[in-house]
Amino acid sequence: MKAQAEQVPGGYAGKVLRVDLGKNKIWTQTLSPAEWRECVGGVGLGAKILYEEVPAKAHWDHPENRLVLATGPFAGLPIWGTGGLTVTTRGAMTNGATSTQANGFFGASLKFSGYDAIVLQGKAKKWVYLYINDDVVELRDAKHLLGKDTWETQDALHEETGFTGHQLSVYSSGVAGENKVRFAAIHGDYGHVASKNGCGAVLGDKKVKAVAIVRGTKPLAAHDVRGLYHVADTIAHELQTNPTTKGLYALGTLPGVVNLSRLGVLPIRNYTTNELPDGVDMGPWEGPALREGFDHRGHQCSACGMHHCHQIVLNKGRHKGEIVDEPEYEGWSCSWALGNTDPNSAAWLNTQLDRACLDVNEFGWLIGWVMECYEKGYLTAKQLDGIKPKWGDMKAVTALLKKIIHREGIGNLLAEGTKRASEKIGGEAAKCAIYVTKGSSPRGHDHRGRWEEMLDTCVGSTGTLESGQMIEPQEMGLPARFNPFDPDAVANVVGKMLGRRHFEDSLGSCIFTTRTSLKNLCMALNAATGWDYTPEEAMRFGRRTAVYLRAFNLRCGIGPELEKPSLRYGSQPHNGPAKDNSVADNWDRMIKTWYDIVDYDQKTGRPKRKLLKQLGMKQVERDLWGA
Repeated sequence: MKAQAEQVPGGYAGKVLRVDLGKNKIWTQTLSPAEWRECVGGVGLGAKILYEEVPAKAHWDHPENRLVLATGPFAGLPIWGTGGLTVTTRGAMTNGATSTQANGFFGASLKFSGYDAIVLQGKAKKWVYLYINDDVVELRDAKHLLGKDTWETQDALHEETGFTGHQLSVYSSGVAGENKVRFAAIHGDYGHVASKNGCGAVLGDKKVKAVAIVRGTKPLAAHDVRGLYHVADTIAHELQTNPTTKGLYALGTLPGVVNLSRLGVLPIRNYTTNELPDGVDMGPWEGPALREGFDHRGHQCSACGMHHCHQIVLNKGRHKGEIVDEPEYEGWSCSWALGNTDPNSAAWLNTQLDRACLDVNEFGWLIGWVMECYEKGYLTAKQLDGIKPKWGDMKAVTALLKKIIHREGIGNLLAEGTKRASEKIGGEAAKCAIYVTKGSSPRGHDHRGRWEEMLDTCVGSTGTLESGQMIEPQEMGLPARFNPFDPDAVANVVGKMLGRRHFEDSLGSCIFTTRTSLKNLCMALNAATGWDYTPEEAMRFGRRTAVYLRAFNLRCGIGPELEKPSLRYGSQPHNGPAKDNSVADNWDRMIKTWYDIVDYDQKTGRPKRKLLKQLGMKQVERDLWGA
């Protein structure tokens, strides 16, 4: 990328902070307005850097791997949920591209410090943390922070720097990251997590304990302030009143447990059933009951009016009186995957995973697999260091958690994640494991009843969902509803939506607050920057980003032969609403239809020449297909 001294578009600080950890060198990079428009921010910037700067030899734990912490043009502006952070790197789970998001206050604090992104490269010779306070940027000794969990790390840096509350945003790798657990996350601001594809293991491998940013004092301008407020109010009003979003506005994803259980897509006991255990009362799991059942402490994200991400005080049980995260849906679903049906202990476990800095989804699939294997005799208590993990036993879960984050005993194997651990054990145990063949894990649903999410997870390049949300589907030429068990309809939706999520994840905002039309998002972007972005350009940008990520993975040896679910992940439910539908029987057809729609070559996985020419990606075309 070229260094330019041109007018910075509205919404941007205008600088990328570069840090070479091995050389202890820090410098800034400026981009031209045209370059900002091309990459926008977030994953758009991260994917371009990853493709241009990380060679095939630079595996996830290689010094030349990049870890990009980027926000976008919305961060710091008066639009809801605009403190967003996107982490892009070569991740530890798939050894391929990663794009994973967290919210909170990091993005806004970074922007007010005068930066749009941080790019970490190399490896530090000793443990450090990166400190940013306006023009003061330092790599500081982090020896005293080792062994601390994410909350303790933030507490210690508040005390050390003298900044309290949201004056200081701290994102750290936790103990799991220190020990390079493959599914370690990056956690910050007491409850916000960039969780996918082992990005925390990458941060730990670089010997960076944390990034601490003081909420800076740099001015941030919008091109059209009046227009920005107008479209921001429009989006906020929609979120509060639209029937598809007002429940999310009021309760976050808390209603997900009950709603998804009715559809048969709540993951229960490692996919061994889609029916609730006998005698389980779902009343306490209803969204309002979960919200009203605890004493709450306010804790949300920068510039956000959504009612998410609270902290609560547990009111009963072994951990009564402790302050914990109010889990979003996936925090609860992890416990259902383990056979735990108690909201109090589920909330406590979710917080322990955040503090340890682990991906809650991967942990759920991993321990659910261990529990099933122990029940069926595929794993013994001797193999598990004397632990006897029966369904719903939170003491056993806690014991396994401690072993994993320290890589002690059986924890050293489990720290490799579900795919690698199950393959190592082998036999019947391997057949029970839930994962994507690339090495990553699905989100916290039973995708056997959500084929579009299974397809998206398997063909995507980031170790998680890639295509986007069905918001205002008519914009994309899609029907308002489709048959979730029709392979052609599913592939059509996933294929045509490819790119939308990448656009959203480049804006510096939360995916929950971008649940509006592309037209509205483009209006907000134009008011901020002075551009004339259209929904068509937004999707073209998203498709370009998807191509960068896919081309990077192909360079890394990750091809179409790995785009499939594990045996259990792609199995047919034997009970529940989806029991009569087999995704395996339709998989090949669904894959072929998807490849046709996105204009990729199914045999090689490469985007076709015609598409690359249309997207103006000459260098990628040469790299993939030759001159």
